Amino acid sequence: MRKFTFFSAFTFLFLGTIFGQDTGWEKYMPSIGIHGGVNSYIGDVSSSPGTNVFSYAKPAYGFYLEKKIGSVFGISSYAMFGKISKSQLDDNVFLNFETNIINFDLNILIDFDNGKVINESSLFSPFLSFGVGYLAFDPKGDLSTNGTFYNHWSDGTLRDISESTLGSDTLSNFLSRDYEYESSLKDSNNNYPKTTFTIPIRFGFKFELTEKVDVRITAAYILTMTDYLDNFATGGNDNMFYTSMGIQYNFISQSKKEDKFDGFDFASLDNDDTDGDGVFDHKDLCQGTKKGVKVDNKGCALDVDKDGVPDHMDKDLKTPKGAMVKSDGTTLTEEMIAQEVLMRDSVVTEYRVFKAEDLSKNDLEDIQKKYEEANNISLLSGVLIPGKFQPLDSDKDNYISAKEVTNAIDGFFEGENNLSAKDLNTLIDFYFDQ
Repeated sequence: MRKFTFFSAFTFLFLGTIFGQDTGWEKYMPSIGIHGGVNSYIGDVSSSPGTNVFSYAKPAYGFYLEKKIGSVFGISSYAMFGKISKSQLDDNVFLNFETNIINFDLNILIDFDNGKVINESSLFSPFLSFGVGYLAFDPKGDLSTNGTFYNHWSDGTLRDISESTLGSDTLSNFLSRDYEYESSLKDSNNNYPKTTFTIPIRFGFKFELTEKVDVRITAAYILTMTDYLDNFATGGNDNMFYTSMGIQYNFISQSKKEDKFDGFDFASLDNDDTDGDGVFDHKDLCQGTKKGVKVDNKGCALDVDKDGVPDHMDKDLKTPKGAMVKSDGTTLTEEMIAQEVLMRDSVVTEYRVFKAEDLSKNDLEDIQKKYEEANNISLLSGVLIPGKFQPLDSDKDNYISAKEVTNAIDGFFEGENNLSAKDLNTLIDFYFDQ
């Protein structure tokens, strides 16, 4: 009951520490995990020949709570429940013990995935912790079997009577250990306490399965402030070595979910100017302005005379209001407009004549044959569409048709191409020369 009361108070204190912090800790929510492994004793009872620190390891398990208080440091609380045991049986010594142990500790945690040693987004990272704890234990010994106490003889055997008993060679019976630790061990010279402080030092590796779930492999060396874990005192304190694997659940706060944007300056979005025209992107209605072009407060190229041609392309910056202009911003005179209309009508008339529905079938076949012959001859003779007019060949047949000429004229008046009136004259001449 005392142990349970202590644990409850310890846990309450830790949780109060975790959840009672100021807003500076809000983005670091706590984590909770469970662990299980084997616990080994290191102390006065020596190993028998051919054994090592893991030969007498006993199972242990527990849980822990953890919370970071920054990118590097955190705090953690561990609870461990289990046993430790050891037996030494040789020609000279027969010692054994087993004790249940309960250990609670509070630690300073150091995470290496802090952006300084290992990237914070790394799926794999080491960690280190050290702290102070409280341990309860109660050593017991395997001293008898079926009510008969073991007598250790110099030949290393266990028998039912002492080796010094007269006639023991013939009267003694061999005993086999039942490995039941039923006898409480005490030091007749020292009524030692069965609780003590500990100093745990842990090192391990964290593997991230998901944002909320980690797997941890940990090795803990737990120094104790007592020499009586085994009930045998020789002048040096007993210690424990616990190796475990655990699974951890990470609570994620809203601010933690936004951690992936840490270091990103959202305010800088308001200051982005991709085309470098001096107008921020979120206000720029004309993205992609060429370098050096003067723009208005909306990011569009200046057009002082409002003729639809930006100043950096306009050869006449004083076009009268309402005047029609060419692609270079120069004014179209009435004569030029009339000439263009006349050319357009001529092309349309030629197109309509060519498409007349009153032509006979033979006439159409003959026209088609002449067109194909003319087209083949022009290709074979190396007559190609001038580079300026190649974009007008919309059907890519290497022939400028009447329809394509008409489209070019429409595009001129609608400002959809960069052809001049002179270019249109040349285009029409090329059409009839094909």
